[in-house]
Amino acid sequence: MRDLVLLIDLDNTILDNDSVKKDIEARMLAILGPQLAARFWELYEIVRKDLDVIDFWEQMKRLKAEFPDNPAVDAAADALASWEFASRVYPRGIETVLHLKKMGMPIIVSDGDAVFQPTKIHRCGVTEAVDGRVLIFAHKEKHLPFVEAQFPAEHYVLIDDKPGILMRSKAALGDRLTTVHVLQGKYALDPKHAVDYKPDIVVQNFSDLLQYTREDFARPRKAAAAVAASGG
Repeated sequence: MRDLVLLIDLDNTILDNDSVKKDIEARMLAILGPQLAARFWELYEIVRKDLDVIDFWEQMKRLKAEFPDNPAVDAAADALASWEFASRVYPRGIETVLHLKKMGMPIIVSDGDAVFQPTKIHRCGVTEAVDGRVLIFAHKEKHLPFVEAQFPAEHYVLIDDKPGILMRSKAALGDRLTTVHVLQGKYALDPKHAVDYKPDIVVQNFSDLLQYTREDFARPRKAAAAVAASGG
């Protein structure tokens, strides 16, 4: 039983995934041309709806099936396979992970597919920073019992940009979880993704957590315990 386990999101938390997607958009347009690039992004949405997760390899497979003899499709697949992500890690992102590692056990808990997402995490340098502890799900908050079983702890911290994930995770773990909302990326403050929930901690940037201590993460739990003890 560990004292503290930190569950850290990747996309728009450690990695500027909005910019990664823009980079991919520009590269696919350059390689595929307007017509094929448009179909590429149509398949992106179709696959996301079909599988309930973003899966670049599945959409490339479908694009290849539609255009089996077009060399541009192979070139696009090669570009994705060799994509460099490290330059899009947020400033001091890895440093922040290592800072959190001094307090407890950091684990990357990310939504995504089984191929592209772990490749992305590895090439960011994040896999090494967390000693290989990476979990990938379609909907992470639905798999918290598995996470608890694999990494039992007295207390958990969840760091994420999506308020809905934080809300649902808090509902599942209660005061055993401190939620940290990172206000980075398109989902963080988008009214379409707003929920009626106030996270325990809100930071503008992931690197702001360099100023935080174990006590800061424990404070919301202690406050809740004090309220419960007073009968409030």
